[in-house]
Amino acid sequence: MKNLNKLTAAAILAVASFFGLLSSNVRAQEVEGALNFGFDAGLNKYWGNFSDSHFGLGGDLFIRWNIIDWVSLRASYNGGVIGYKSTGSYGIPGTAPSGSIGDEHALFPVSAGADGSPAGSLNHIRYGGWDLMGEINFFPDQTFVPFFEAGIEALNFEPDDATPSPLRGNANAAYSKNVIGGVTGVGFDMFITQKVTFNGQLLLHLTGTDWLDDYSNPNNYRQDVYLTFGLGFSYNLFTPPQPEPPPAAPASSTTIINNNYFTDTVQKAVIYIDTVVVAKVDTVFMTGTTDTIYVNPPVNTIFNFPGTLFIVNTDQFNTAVPGNLANLYQIKHLVEQCPNLRVEIQGFASAEGTPEHNQRLSELRADRIKTWLVAQGVSPDKVASTRGFGTSNPAVKERSDVSAAELERERVQNRRIAVKVVQACQ
Repeated sequence: MKNLNKLTAAAILAVASFFGLLSSNVRAQEVEGALNFGFDAGLNKYWGNFSDSHFGLGGDLFIRWNIIDWVSLRASYNGGVIGYKSTGSYGIPGTAPSGSIGDEHALFPVSAGADGSPAGSLNHIRYGGWDLMGEINFFPDQTFVPFFEAGIEALNFEPDDATPSPLRGNANAAYSKNVIGGVTGVGFDMFITQKVTFNGQLLLHLTGTDWLDDYSNPNNYRQDVYLTFGLGFSYNLFTPPQPEPPPAAPASSTTIINNNYFTDTVQKAVIYIDTVVVAKVDTVFMTGTTDTIYVNPPVNTIFNFPGTLFIVNTDQFNTAVPGNLANLYQIKHLVEQCPNLRVEIQGFASAEGTPEHNQRLSELRADRIKTWLVAQGVSPDKVASTRGFGTSNPAVKERSDVSAAELERERVQNRRIAVKVVQACQ
């Protein structure tokens, strides 16, 4: 049994380490209002009137709601089968020897267990409990989130011996099999993806009864308890949009790039210039002075269009802003400057909402630009692809120590469109 315990602990450690590697680059999602559904499966261990070293099987289904990021409410149903071995009862008070009904303080012969089953027989307890627990989440801003939990449990149990005859207390209806007890324990959540969490918990069930094993010693009453521990997964059913922390300051390799936008490739007239901060430069960007123009931009040239504005949290153009339509026509003129030019439309979002939401929003905005271009007569073949980047590579840093109006001006610049050349004119 010691070897089994060691193997069990080693298996749990190995599984936890494996999923820890998977989740090393995942941002934690313990946020207010999140709703998760999950399960776990594992083993249980009984402590009661009989000394025993058997493990049984059990499992747990739960739904979990984050009241705030570090406090959660969990409702669950756990069930399984506990195994225990009936021991000889010489000198132990019981109900009656050899299965007969008699004085409850009579002594059993050595050949019988205190519950009336044959000594040494392996009996079982089927159990099912509804739990309501509060949880305290430690380090909710980390990928690995340990927690402590405690609450109440409405427990139903059914002792069942290994022979065709029922156990003595059960047969005589000596106790209620529906009890209210308590439950407490520890566990962890480990984020694998934005939606899927690997989890585990260890729970001590305080049953509130001494009859779990069909026997109660009237001279030494004590509460029967059992321990459950298991591993499983949960799925994020819902996460409300959450404000994101401001992005980190640009690295020391930050490059400041001047981007030029044109509408007249014949006259080479520059109509707009802006400055964009790019933290990581791994492509060729459109650069130059007001006297320079790329009539035939090379492959991987990227044109930023922060002047293309969208309504907050939508993929709809903000036509209330003067000049927004003109910015859209700049993209159209760029894409149509030669027949062979092919581009990728890239969408970006400001740092509001969850990363998952912003990623989807940026994809919708890139698709929206393509839809608009096609509606304006541009061939769909000229847009090779659309791609969303969410909040990655922001045009400007969104600061947290500024007024709401100034913060909005920064966010407007990050709700932008970029056009990347994937096939040159020649």
